[in-house]
Amino acid sequence: MQLLNSALARLSEDYLGGISVDRVVTVVGVLLSYVLAHAFQRIPARMAAAKHIFSIVSTIFLFGPVQEQYTGLIHMAVGSAAIYGLIRWIKSAYMPYIVFLAAMLHMSYSHIQRQIHERSTGAVVMDYTGAQMVFVIKVTSLAFCVYDGRPNVVHPHMSAYQRKNAISRVPGVLEYLGYVFFFAGFSVGPAFELATYRKMIALDDTRARRQLPRRAYRKLLEGAFWMVIYVAYSNVYTYQAMTKPQFYAHRSLLSSALYMCTTGLVVRSAYYTAWKMGEGACILAGLGFDGYDAHGAVQWMDIANVHVRGVELGSSLRQLIDSWNVGTNTWLRHHVYLRISRTPADGARASSTRATVLTFLVSAWWHGFYPGYYLTFVLIALAANAARILRRNLHAIAALPADNHASALRRCVKCVYDVAGWILSKYTLDFAAAPFMVLSLQPSMQLWRDNYFVVPLAVLGIFIAFNVLGAGRFIRSLVGQPQSAPGKKTGKRLKK
Repeated sequence: MQLLNSALARLSEDYLGGISVDRVVTVVGVLLSYVLAHAFQRIPARMAAAKHIFSIVSTIFLFGPVQEQYTGLIHMAVGSAAIYGLIRWIKSAYMPYIVFLAAMLHMSYSHIQRQIHERSTGAVVMDYTGAQMVFVIKVTSLAFCVYDGRPNVVHPHMSAYQRKNAISRVPGVLEYLGYVFFFAGFSVGPAFELATYRKMIALDDTRARRQLPRRAYRKLLEGAFWMVIYVAYSNVYTYQAMTKPQFYAHRSLLSSALYMCTTGLVVRSAYYTAWKMGEGACILAGLGFDGYDAHGAVQWMDIANVHVRGVELGSSLRQLIDSWNVGTNTWLRHHVYLRISRTPADGARASSTRATVLTFLVSAWWHGFYPGYYLTFVLIALAANAARILRRNLHAIAALPADNHASALRRCVKCVYDVAGWILSKYTLDFAAAPFMVLSLQPSMQLWRDNYFVVPLAVLGIFIAFNVLGAGRFIRSLVGQPQSAPGKKTGKRLKK
């Protein structure tokens, strides 16, 4: 729709601060999905095939004529057909891993093509790879869920999540395509399991439907709020500005840190805009329906791309990570981390550090091949382990007793501990995220160097202090704890 793109280009130039048209078109596509979601939820549950077809046709319309991503549609149509064949016809235990490798390699080709185009044009654009990333999560999750549901396979170490979403048989072609090409979350997510999609298709409850608009449009308003933030400040706060030497001419390290943290918030607001609006569209279509509780009240799953409060106010790096890109984190945890952190033979746990680093490397691969991605995810993985070491050893100093009978000094220490955790976690996240936005290696390293490699050096210092010099033993002796491994239960129970 050339006419639509021309109108959106003028809108961006006149009212949106010159935001790239591809971003505006993506938001328009998400907004149109609200209209389609109203129609979708009115299709009776008994007409499941009609719902699948409506979803597929809607995605073709939104991703084709509206967003003009015809190449992406072809890629995902071919990919979905190939992966369906692999899931249906491969009977060995390696099926989900073959599907995983095939989907990731196909997406890798798309990432490489995108990077070649961006290098030749000098412009970073939003293309179909974002939707393909959601696509990969869905098809690989489905492969693992089908494998987990095979009756002749014993899975003694499956998580509750894996048992809940296991699929006893391969879905039919129409249901599979309806799930993979579900219109409301196709471009920006959230990703979800086939079991969740099936519950949405089966939704036929008037009480539940009445709740959908209020829940959905609250998400839309939240997305609109973050869009205002991004439009107002995206040209003022940028990581690219921090790669220039003149940026630091009259700035202290503290001033640079404040600018970096503000930039991180502004950059994240672009994600919050698309993700929250996408969540609302999915909810409006009925996604997230989870049956009824013991009293007959409607239950809803947490259909989320991101938990903004957890990202912005979380007091630990782990909480920040878990609250960001929730669908991807769920996929990485249940279909990557938990499957490589246990050995197939006896289910014994492998090194958590190794499993964490490998999982973050898979996440980087999933994002693409810009060097900045790998700098970000490797540093985040190491920082997460360093933060875990700190909390494991320092928690006893600040934690309150389970009975809450603590002195004013102890409560003050706990408050300082939480505030310090929030500040350090936020700065670590924003520092590590800089290469993710800058993309290229040299300017990313320049930015880190101009900020004195604060986070990498701090992570190194923590590893040396606790793993080499025995700082943990000193802290335990200071608070009167037995000299045992910090993770073991000792003495009085503490409250987090």
